[in-house]
Amino acid sequence: MKASAIVATVVGVAAGVYSGIHLLIPLVLTALVWWGARKLLPDRPSDFVIAAAVQAGHLLWIAIGLVVIGALTVDLVDIAILLAGVVWLLAKPGLAAVIVLTVYHAAALLINLAAFLAIPIGENLHRALLIHIVWRVLALVFMWRGHRRARSAESAEDA
Repeated sequence: MKASAIVATVVGVAAGVYSGIHLLIPLVLTALVWWGARKLLPDRPSDFVIAAAVQAGHLLWIAIGLVVIGALTVDLVDIAILLAGVVWLLAKPGLAAVIVLTVYHAAALLINLAAFLAIPIGENLHRALLIHIVWRVLALVFMWRGHRRARSAESAEDA
């Protein structure tokens, strides 16, 4: 087993123990979107499908949360950007979509980190923000891995 897989497992378990349902909901939603996308779009690069599923699971979690708490606010911008980005990433996976989504996630990550550091440990919002941060990092990792692999595949075809 790779060291990165061990680290990811330990981080995942720790995040799950700390965040509970806040991890379970986006995890299940991400898995469902990934499964559906693999069935409906079998020709898409798998790394981009995973990246899109992570972001779609995240946006569904945000949307469900907003409906549950009854606060349809500026967070709708989050949903709109993520929805457009996921559609773009699935329709035309490539560097342009990755860059735009990276800028978005980097900005959102800074906002989430600032809030995370300002909220006391153990508070419900602190637990949820941890998972927002993890999901944004996962989106970035999978998008850039997908781009790197797509570029490597193109180089191999040209050779």
